[in-house]
Amino acid sequence: MTYWMSLVLTALFGALLGLGYFGGLWWTVRWAQDAQGSTALLLGSFLVRSVLALGGFYLILRWMGGRWEMIALCLLGFMGTRLVLVRRWGPTPSSQTTPAIPHGD
Repeated sequence: MTYWMSLVLTALFGALLGLGYFGGLWWTVRWAQDAQGSTALLLGSFLVRSVLALGGFYLILRWMGGRWEMIALCLLGFMGTRLVLVRRWGPTPSSQTTPAIPHGD
């Protein structure tokens, strides 16, 4: 595999990790609003998402020989996915509320 191809694949793998992590977070928050044991759901989801993301970063570190640029690209893909998902799934104008301003009546 060429050096440039491994750079691209590492960034894509980071984006996949980000999609799994932040997609899981989005799913958890949506389910936790209506769930009875939301604390356990949030904690369990955090642990699973963290283990999977850290495991993915560890795999990149091992497979790519511990080169710092590979881990940096993986993190860049991870955080790039976060930016895309926040813009896609962020609050809509109808869901944002503005506080009532009392009039001096």
